[in-house]
Amino acid sequence: MNWRLAKGLEQLRSQVNAKWSNRSKESDGSIGNAEHSARESDHNPDTDGVVKAIDITHDPLHGFNSYDFADMLMKNRDARIKYVISNRRIGSGNAGPQPWIWRKYTGANPHDHHCHISIKKEAIYFDNVSEWKIDGGPIMADPHFVPPPPLVVVGSMGSNVEELQAILGVKVTGSYEANSETEFALKLFQVRHQLTPDGRAGPQFWKAIS
Repeated sequence: MNWRLAKGLEQLRSQVNAKWSNRSKESDGSIGNAEHSARESDHNPDTDGVVKAIDITHDPLHGFNSYDFADMLMKNRDARIKYVISNRRIGSGNAGPQPWIWRKYTGANPHDHHCHISIKKEAIYFDNVSEWKIDGGPIMADPHFVPPPPLVVVGSMGSNVEELQAILGVKVTGSYEANSETEFALKLFQVRHQLTPDGRAGPQFWKAIS
């Protein structure tokens, strides 16, 4: 189906791109992949084709620390925010549980490579293009920052999947599907290296190949 990103999130992304013009967009996202489409997610288009969530890449080396950015969003309390997820934390906007207070996030994706922002479902919010307040404390580059290893799971897509497939010696498609050659090869690798054969390429996998 045809889809578009909520205009309020387009505005936020535009401001971020203007302020941090050299930031990486490796983990940026809007419309969901196959994993998202199989469950309820703001990354999936609604009945009118509107996507109400974006991911913004964590890139301290180029000045954009998404953890600090998420803290700033929570502090500034924009009424359009439904919830924010960052670095194993989730915080709701003013209409959610425990508004503007971080809670532990236990989802499979820890969101340590990007910050997730969901916008409210009503058009008065999701298509509101007022400027976002994105000031409030410096977001400085850390010269000693070492990016955490990626987490690649069934449903993942993109360059991390391509790298995993190349390492495993299977066809490089950029898409990690269930019951695929990629999953079989990864589980076999995990067994051979005495790792839990769960088909998830996380820190232990990347350590094993280093």
